[in-house]
Amino acid sequence: MTATPPRSPSGSSPSASADEGPGEVSALQDALRAAHAAVYGYTYIGARSEGGDRDRAGRFMDAHRAQRDTFREELVARKADPAPTEAAYPLPDSDDPEELRGYARSLEETAAQSALQLAGAASGSGTLRELAASALQAAVARSLEWGGDLPAFPGYPEKAAPSPSPTAAEENEGD
Repeated sequence: MTATPPRSPSGSSPSASADEGPGEVSALQDALRAAHAAVYGYTYIGARSEGGDRDRAGRFMDAHRAQRDTFREELVARKADPAPTEAAYPLPDSDDPEELRGYARSLEETAAQSALQLAGAASGSGTLRELAASALQAAVARSLEWGGDLPAFPGYPEKAAPSPSPTAAEENEGD
């Protein structure tokens, strides 16, 4: 069984300016929490992997560190206290290489979900949307490198993906 990093509830008490809604700060906090968990998780994966998986874990840990630092800067710019790193995060049950890869995919799925949430919360800032889109794209690409699938709606939880809208022809079939 692969441990899935927890989705932390937005619980900080940030102050947001009139231009940035509390939704942006909350979404940034979630993205920061996902980055914290990923850095922790990739440290674990790298220490228990060999060869290409170890190198990949190191590269991806560095990428999440950079994102973590960017999310912190965005929160500080909004006069919010960045969410701290937890003392520990859930880890996989074994050091089996396939289980470690599955755990890495779950880290990236969480990062993708938080990036999508951030994109949806970004109201007045094109820069914040660009950051979210870049983070989502990077998380999906990293997941693919770990053997993940490319979902139709990256970042959406599997059961929460939007259903397709009926076409005009389908809507008028009953008429």
